[in-house]
Amino acid sequence: MADEFGLSRRQLIVADCVVAAGYAVLVLLTSSSGPALVAIGLALPVAVRRIWPVPAFAVVAVMSVVAFAVDGLRDPLLAAAYVLYVVALTRETHRPLSSRRLISLAGAVGFVVLLLAVVAGAPAGQSRAAIVLTGIAALYGAWVLGQVVRDRRAAAARSAQLLAEQAVAAERLRIARELHDIVAHSMGLIAVKAGVANHVLRVRPEEVSDALSVIESTSRDALVELRHMLGLLRTSDEPAELAPPAGLAALPELVARVESTGVAVELQVDVPEPLPEAVALTVHRIVQECLTNITKHSRARHCRITITGAANAVQLEVSDDGEGGAVVEGHGLIGIRERVSVYGGTYRAGPRTGGGFEVVVRLPYE
Repeated sequence: MADEFGLSRRQLIVADCVVAAGYAVLVLLTSSSGPALVAIGLALPVAVRRIWPVPAFAVVAVMSVVAFAVDGLRDPLLAAAYVLYVVALTRETHRPLSSRRLISLAGAVGFVVLLLAVVAGAPAGQSRAAIVLTGIAALYGAWVLGQVVRDRRAAAARSAQLLAEQAVAAERLRIARELHDIVAHSMGLIAVKAGVANHVLRVRPEEVSDALSVIESTSRDALVELRHMLGLLRTSDEPAELAPPAGLAALPELVARVESTGVAVELQVDVPEPLPEAVALTVHRIVQECLTNITKHSRARHCRITITGAANAVQLEVSDDGEGGAVVEGHGLIGIRERVSVYGGTYRAGPRTGGGFEVVVRLPYE
């Protein structure tokens, strides 16, 4: 699993071991009191800082104080600061991020000032005091830096989780729209034809056969589309036998089903160039929802569907001579509005001036 700089945890531990070895060599070259013991005592915690961060810091802090007291350490607690960074990276804090950044800046400025004082030369006592103060600044800077990095990683993780949740919600909404369009339209036609068959069963029994044929074909097609949806939801790699996606070519069949319920439908399609598959599917679903509402609610006898294509846009108009009335946004009209909003298009639905109801949609596309 990748960690910092695109390296795995094992690679980072190896890098810490290399740093520890280099630091041990530096201590051996600069220490005057017990160089071997000091080098080992400071290098080992550095090598294992990612495995046991808190114990490693405790050991290196004690060894640094002892080595500095016996004049065996010449650097400003660099090993302790190096280990403290990992401690801060793995420990939570409730201090506000802005205050930590301010303190980090102050620590960095103090570090530079004290380091310049050491380089410029100062009496021995003052040099040791400067090293101590610089070491404290380095420790605090390492702590704040580790906390800032931790906060940024947490923010990135929260952002990724939020994007994932939004993607899941959008997919659920899309599936809900698809299932509503398939089930509502098909079941609406089946309910209408079943009602017709029950009504004419004793008066005109010859029409019952036609009604049952429509119910059979509609239910079969609904099952095919539901199988298509379930195939998209499969988690296995097994191929699914999917029907071709609905589009403009499937509109005549859709119209024929609606006409079998007694509504005369006039379909006019004037689209000079093939539409993108997603746009064609959206147009088909909108027409399907409009026809479902007509057969279920409007009591219309005639319906007109006009689809015209222009430069990078398609316009759809569906009107009927039914009862009209105020707009009541159920799942169907809400689904149409959401489909239109995906493309940044326009949508209007309401009663016509001369009676009936109309839906006008414009879908731009690239």
